[in-house]
Amino acid sequence: DPQTLDRPAIERAFEIMTVCELPLQARLIAYLQSRDDVRIVGPTEAGESRVGTISFVHDSKSSAEITAAVDRSGIGIRHGHMYAYHLCEAAGLDPEDGVVRTSLVHYNTMEEIERLIEVFDTVLG
Repeated sequence: DPQTLDRPAIERAFEIMTVCELPLQARLIAYLQSRDDVRIVGPTEAGESRVGTISFVHDSKSSAEITAAVDRSGIGIRHGHMYAYHLCEAAGLDPEDGVVRTSLVHYNTMEEIERLIEVFDTVLG
């Protein structure tokens, strides 16, 4: 029942999750921006105006290829159009291959992000 929800408590919980996610976003975004062969799709800065889903494309490797290689390392990421087929087309992306999508949430750790970056270093070349 929506009337029994404790809105201040819910809002506070989301504030706490945001505080936990921001450093993770900032680290991964900084890494991706440091690469000449990667283009972030969407906001390029960590902040409250974005969620912890960071999408990108590589200049020469397909999103499917990157995702398969990262998955083999035991880290789960995804690729595709994410039900935004027309948006991919408008952005000049192949909707079938789409983007590489990483999803960071409040329970991820900085150590996990560093491991993902190490895997990306190997996979992206």
